[in-house]
Amino acid sequence: MSKASRGADHPARERRLERLSPLDVSNLRVEDHGLPMHVAALAILEGTPLLDDSGQVRLDAVCEHLERRLYLAPRLRQVLHRPGFGLGPPLWVDDPSFDIREHVQTRAIPAPGDEEALLKGCSELNEPPLDRSRPLWEVWLLTGLADGTVGLLVRLHHVVADGIAALALIGALLDASPDAQAPVTSPWISRPIPSTRELFADNRARRAEAVSLLRHPSRMGRRLGWLVGQGRQVLRDGFAPRTSFNRPVGRRRRLVLVRADLDRAKVVAHGHGAKVNDVVLTAVAGGAQRLLESRGELKPGLVLKTTVAASIRGPADDPATGNLVGIMLAPLPVTEADPVRRLEGIGQAMAKRKRHPPYQPSARFSQRLWVRAMFHQRLVNLFTSNLPGPPIPLYFAGARILQLFQVGVMQGNITIGVGVLSYAGQLNFDIVGDADVVPDLDVFAEGLSDALDQLEVELQSPTSLGPGSGREQPGEMEGRPLGPDRSGWGT
Repeated sequence: MSKASRGADHPARERRLERLSPLDVSNLRVEDHGLPMHVAALAILEGTPLLDDSGQVRLDAVCEHLERRLYLAPRLRQVLHRPGFGLGPPLWVDDPSFDIREHVQTRAIPAPGDEEALLKGCSELNEPPLDRSRPLWEVWLLTGLADGTVGLLVRLHHVVADGIAALALIGALLDASPDAQAPVTSPWISRPIPSTRELFADNRARRAEAVSLLRHPSRMGRRLGWLVGQGRQVLRDGFAPRTSFNRPVGRRRRLVLVRADLDRAKVVAHGHGAKVNDVVLTAVAGGAQRLLESRGELKPGLVLKTTVAASIRGPADDPATGNLVGIMLAPLPVTEADPVRRLEGIGQAMAKRKRHPPYQPSARFSQRLWVRAMFHQRLVNLFTSNLPGPPIPLYFAGARILQLFQVGVMQGNITIGVGVLSYAGQLNFDIVGDADVVPDLDVFAEGLSDALDQLEVELQSPTSLGPGSGREQPGEMEGRPLGPDRSGWGT
C-alpha cells in the first residue's frame, strides 16, 4: 500500500486553521509531566474473517478496510504542527507521509492464550505514550487466543477526541453488516502546511477576538461569574477522604473485566426510580467498599468521591473530534450496607448536581494547579467514565464485534479507574488499577459484581414491591443474572 502523495498543488482558497484549544494544550503539558493522555478501547472480534489458514492476520485486507474509510475520519491522517514564536498555538495539518501500516500492528498473545494473557498484553501495549511525530492513534490486532477470537486494542490521544468523540471516530471505521462496502472515493492528497503569512494572520485574528472580550463588560462578567461559580462548587465538594487508593501511580497497569446485561440494569434502575448511571455508581461503590473492607479501612460514615464525565457537546459541534467534556463529582457512600439506600442516595445526589453545569477545568487550572498537585490532590479518590455505546452489533473488516470495552485511566495519585460502556445489550466494565499499589484489584471487581446482584435480589424481594409501585414482578426478572460474569486480570 503506497504512501500518500506529497506536496500536491491546491487552488488558492481561504481555509480554516484547526488550532488546539487551551484545554488540549494543557493536556499536552500534563503528558509532558509523565502522564500519558490517551484513551483506549478493547474489542473482542470473531477470528475467522480476520485470519488466514496459518492463523495470521490478513493485514492487507485490514489496512485496505481502514484506509477506504478514513475519509470519514480525516483527523486520523493529521499530525500536530507547532508553529514558530508569535504564530499561535499548535494546529492540525495533513501528514504528507501518512502510511496506514504505521498505525496497524499485530501481536501474538502467548500461551495459554486466555483472557488473563490478553489483558496482560493490553496493559503493556497501553502503557507508553503515543508518538507525537505521527497521527495520534494506533490499532493492535491480538492473535493467539485459545477460543479463536481476536483482540482489537485501539489507542487514541485525548487531544484528538474525548470519550464521546472517540466512539464516533472509531464508529466511522466500523460497519453495520459483515459485507458492507465502503464508497469509492478519490485518492487522498495531503494539503500543504499553512504558510507563515497564514499562521500570522490567523493568530492575529484570534488575539483580536480575545481582546474584544475585554471591550464587552457583559461578556466578561458572564465569564467571571462562571469561573466564580465553578470555584464555589469545588469548595462545596470539599476534600476527599484519605485512603490507600490515593498513591502516586507507577507505569504498570492491571485490568479486570466485569460483564453485565444492559436491559436488566435498566430494569433494576427503573424499578428503584433511578438511572442506569446511578446503578453503575452504586456498583462502583460496592467495589470500593469491598476493597476498603479487605484492607481494614472501612470507617463509619465514609463517603468516597469519584469523577463522572459529562458531555457538553452541542448540536453544532463536530461529534467526532475535540474535547467538549465537563466533570461532576459523585459521592460513593461506601459504608451504607443497604444497596437500595445506597442507590437512592446516589440518585438523589446526582439529580441535584445535574441542575448545575459540570465543572470545566480551564487551561490555567490544568497547567498550573493540576500538573503540580496531581500526585498529591485531595479532590477525588477514583475515576469513573460511563459512555453509551452502539446499541446494535457492529463489524470490523467483516468480523463481528462480540464485546466492547472502554479502557479506564489512571493519573496522578488516583490508582483505580472504572470505564463503563454499553454495547448491543451488554453493559461492560473495565477496571484498571496500578499493578503495584492495587494488586488486589480482583477484590474490587468481586464487590462491584456482587453489588449488581444485590440490587436485583432486592428488586425481586416482596418487601420492595407493593401495589402501584410500578416495579417489575419477580417473574419478569428471570433470565441470565445481571452481573455474575467477571473474568481474568493482567499483571
